[in-house]
Amino acid sequence: MGDENKNRTDFHGGAMVSKYYIGIGVIVVILVVILLGIIFFIPTYSCLLGQECKQGISTVPSQDNLIPAQTKISTDLLQLTDSSYLSKGVTEATLEQQMVQNHQLTYADGKTFVYVYIQLNASSNPTSLDSLVWNVTNSDPANHLVVAWVDVNNLMNLASLESVESIRTVYPPALARG
Repeated sequence: MGDENKNRTDFHGGAMVSKYYIGIGVIVVILVVILLGIIFFIPTYSCLLGQECKQGISTVPSQDNLIPAQTKISTDLLQLTDSSYLSKGVTEATLEQQMVQNHQLTYADGKTFVYVYIQLNASSNPTSLDSLVWNVTNSDPANHLVVAWVDVNNLMNLASLESVESIRTVYPPALARG
């Protein structure tokens, strides 16, 4: 009886626990802590070294890093104009394909057009947009709103106008079928 209990010296919950199993448990905990440190610290450390810092699932732009015209357009339009703002795992092609399926994007005359709401300030004239839009489909002068197809390459020029307060994508109505 002396030899078989030689390594069993600790008691836990009424049962004898081997020092061997305690040692294995401590090693496992240490390895988990090291692994978590690698997962969470290394990306942060690389950012501190000046490398590009695109962490997380999405790269939603910070208002602090945008030029004034970029703050006037919705995130999906910003992603359409500058692929560096695309969410992780999303390509320009998948974004465009999704927008085509939602009738928000079309191609004509070798150009790419997006369907948008353009909110104007109260003192602006909607005809001032004529040179920057492809096709005005509707307008609401009382609410200073224009609905139009705009060349993607003209979005930033349009957003740069003082008369433009915001540009948002037109979303199709959701239909409940049953």
